Amino acid sequence: MKSAVSEYGYINAKLRTRMGKILTEDFRSKLAAASSLEEAVQFLQDSGFGELSEVWDKTGDIQSVEFELFVRHLENYRSVIKSTEGHVRRLVEILAVKPEIENIKNALRLWYGSRIKNRPVSYKSAYIYKKRIYEDIDWTALVNAVSAADIQAVFEPTFYSPAFQIQESLIEEKGIFPLEIRLDKIYYAKLLEEGRFLNRKDYSILREIVSSEVDLQNISWIMRYRYFYNMDFSEIHRNIIPGGSALNLPLLNSADSSREKAPLNSADSSRQKAPLNPGEILKKSYPGLTLPSSSGKPNFSAQAEMFEFLLDETRKQRFSKIITGYPFTAGIIFAYFFMCEREQSFICSALNGKLYKSSQLFGSAGS
Repeated sequence: MKSAVSEYGYINAKLRTRMGKILTEDFRSKLAAASSLEEAVQFLQDSGFGELSEVWDKTGDIQSVEFELFVRHLENYRSVIKSTEGHVRRLVEILAVKPEIENIKNALRLWYGSRIKNRPVSYKSAYIYKKRIYEDIDWTALVNAVSAADIQAVFEPTFYSPAFQIQESLIEEKGIFPLEIRLDKIYYAKLLEEGRFLNRKDYSILREIVSSEVDLQNISWIMRYRYFYNMDFSEIHRNIIPGGSALNLPLLNSADSSREKAPLNSADSSRQKAPLNPGEILKKSYPGLTLPSSSGKPNFSAQAEMFEFLLDETRKQRFSKIITGYPFTAGIIFAYFFMCEREQSFICSALNGKLYKSSQLFGSAGS
């Protein structure tokens, strides 16, 4: 067996050099300070994101820029795959399933909007990445699928197949949420399964990372679907993604029981939803976190924002610990992709903020 130094020495040095340039405070502040979308794009061009500027100049389309960011993110995975071998390379290949699933979800949303909701969304198929990421998926057939049976046929030869053994009537009722949860479960199960071939220390790091990611996924969808669909505890329990640590299901059940006893809401004649307390859901799993102060009546937006803040802080703490700890582990790879994801998200949010500001300033001129 290789030593940890020989296994990770090269990729550790390579990724740490890259990480030193990702989302620095100077980059964040200057992009945020750009007075317009055009100024922000110009700054990106001068900061190593020339391809984004080229796409913007050609299309003037923010979604095309976001798609180019996604393509760039996939290249990060390919680069690391080329720089690793053995079990470590296999692990990185499985990690690339995550962006592939995001691409699948985007394609499913187009199908749902077009075939179920009868919306004109065909033009958005240009934002679906159609080259191979991990599995050999016929993306064109997926985008052009007419029925749920067509989608099942696309995924039949892949390990995603179990996620699509589902009735179209359920999709019409629940949207693509059941499919999204099934895909997430498959990803994390496969990641943990493949991770068993790593050494004990690497697998321990993987379990810790997966725990945080699963908490983020579970709490995010619970917040939204409990709010919008009045999901009860039994349905929450059926859809929980295994592998997390922060969900206190008995407390959630208790909250649901309290909600059922609450008086009817005179505004919409539906049961009031008991507020989800971040302290209850996160319980004692993340003792290092400090709850931000909140004022006024609790509402869905404030709760969702608090959860996102808490879990993002948790992830940053864990990855910071990895970066400053013993360097020759798989943790450096997880930390690198985490930072790449944050960079992608920050750039998208910043550009959309500039676009929204521009539409606020000039949107009424042509109306």
